[in-house]
Parts: sequence; C-alpha cells; structure tokens
Amino acid sequence: MTERNSNVINIFPTKIGHYTLCNQNRDYIKRVCRDIIDSPYNENHTRKSNNGYITHYFDPIVGNHSLIDNTKFEGFHKWIKQCSLDYIKNTLGYDCENVVVVNCWINKCSRGGRQLPHNHANSFISGTYFVNFVPGIHSPLLFEKTLFSNRPHMNMDPNHDTGSHNVIGVEHEEGSLLLWESHLTHLYDENNEDDRISISFNVMPETISRAGYGFKLTRL
Repeated sequence: MTERNSNVINIFPTKIGHYTLCNQNRDYIKRVCRDIIDSPYNENHTRKSNNGYITHYFDPIVGNHSLIDNTKFEGFHKWIKQCSLDYIKNTLGYDCENVVVVNCWINKCSRGGRQLPHNHANSFISGTYFVNFVPGIHSPLLFEKTLFSNRPHMNMDPNHDTGSHNVIGVEHEEGSLLLWESHLTHLYDENNEDDRISISFNVMPETISRAGYGFKLTRL
C-alpha cells in the first residue's frame, strides 16, 4: 500500500502586523487630529480624492509636509517607529537597527467614500492607525492579493461564487495599528458613516546594506 502524505505546505505567506495604542494616548491622538481637521489654516496641506469624499491632511503629494513634524505627534512618532522596527525584525525577520518614517498623513472619509485598490511606492513597509473607527459602521481596511486570475480556470463547484476571492479583511478597531509590506495592495469599500479617520504612513530602514555596498537613509 502506498502511504499518502497529507501535509499541506503554505507558500508565499503575507504577514500583517497588528498593534494597539493604550486608551490614554488613543484619546489624545483623536483630540489633536480633530484640532487639525477643524483648523482653517490647513488648506495648503490638504488634498481631496474620491470626488471629494476623502480629505488627506499633510498629504505627501501636496508638498514636503508630514504629520510627524507637528510637535504634538512626537510620542506617536516614537511609537510607530518602535512598532515598525518590531514588525521588520521579529515578524519579517530582517536585520534592522532603526527606521525612518518618510511621510505621515491623516485621512478623513465621509459617508459614501471608498478607497480604490493601490499600494505605496518608495517605501519598505506601510501602516494605518485607526483614529476614529467603529467596526460594522465604518468600512474596514481590506488587502488584495493580485493574481492573473482570481479563480481556477475550471470551476467544479456549481454553487461556487464566480466573483473575486482574493480580497480579505484583518480585524481591527479604534486604536489599532496595522503594518504591512508596502507592495501589498489595499483598499476599502463604500463607507457607511461620516468621520472615518485614520493616519497612514510609510517607513524605510535607516541603513540598507548589500554585499559590497550600503547606504543610509534620511528624510529630506
């Protein structure tokens, strides 16, 4: 009798980091984000997208601005660096001594807004912190595995949904920080309530070394 090996081997895993900010700091970050959103002096630092449903404050596309330049975010800046370093070293398994947050901005999405699938260039890992987020009401962040075909070429299950099966959500709530490798496509569907507020950012290792050469990164 031939012995059948029933072991399953997982390949190409995608590892998402999940961190949680303590309640006291969570309330503080929400207050200072609200102050920025309600301030009339941020017009030169904002960009609207998705037909005006989403407003980005300190958006890197507008100019060389970053939320972490605001002194009220010093503690938050330190925390996301610590989380990013832990994710790179202990989850992804890379050698890394320090990181640089190359840009950081606030997103405010109103009812009816959505974020189309996209990824982030010129960064190693990306993250989103959920400032004001109610699960089941505000749209969750989704991750998409881009495939040439999102289902088998021949479907043998007559009850099988022929739609997309390469999009998945990761459980998160207000105060959650999600980290992922920047090439990973992410999105969210139509938002059901106003004031979905998050902070997004991109991170690079401060020092990158290869065989025979290396370089050190600094934020301009």
